[in-house]
Amino acid sequence: MTYIVCAFEAEARALIDSYRLIKHETRPFAVFGNDKIHLIISGMGQAKAKEAAQYLLSRQSIQKEDIFINIGICAAQQSYKVGELLIVKSIHNEEISHLLSTPTSPIKEVSCFSAETAQEQSTQTDIAEMEALGLYETLKENFLPENMSFLKVVSDNFQPFIPKKKFIIDLIQARLKEIKTHIKTLQGDCLVR
Repeated sequence: MTYIVCAFEAEARALIDSYRLIKHETRPFAVFGNDKIHLIISGMGQAKAKEAAQYLLSRQSIQKEDIFINIGICAAQQSYKVGELLIVKSIHNEEISHLLSTPTSPIKEVSCFSAETAQEQSTQTDIAEMEALGLYETLKENFLPENMSFLKVVSDNFQPFIPKKKFIIDLIQARLKEIKTHIKTLQGDCLVR
């Protein structure tokens, strides 16, 4: 099974439509799925991400071949273009730091600051977002390191704004082919282990 968590339905919309995921639950989280993919909309922030991850663990029996992917938007340094797809190689906050195991991929690897609140200034890392560390910390004991991926699409270069739903949907939709290729690669790697 492939488990996906997105903070907003707008981040998940292209996947929901492309994989024809059916909405199974609305509370406490919106949950979509089919026989191969289980997608949860967590809501924004570390606390909600942790709650969604705990909910996933309470409802599913995770197997060693299962895959976890977090897909969402992020703020990035000026050297990254809006709409660029990135994969998180290292993730940290002020206190915790993790080096992740990423598959061989043409997607550019980045360092990620996983914040409690939206960041309006650039950080010492390539990107900043608000859910990945909470998800990783909660799920790292349940998924093999090589079966966890955090994919982020650049929404801005640390300019404070509230992105519109259509803007987010369009950002992810533009990278859907690459995201699906990444998912397929992870699924294929799991089959040969």
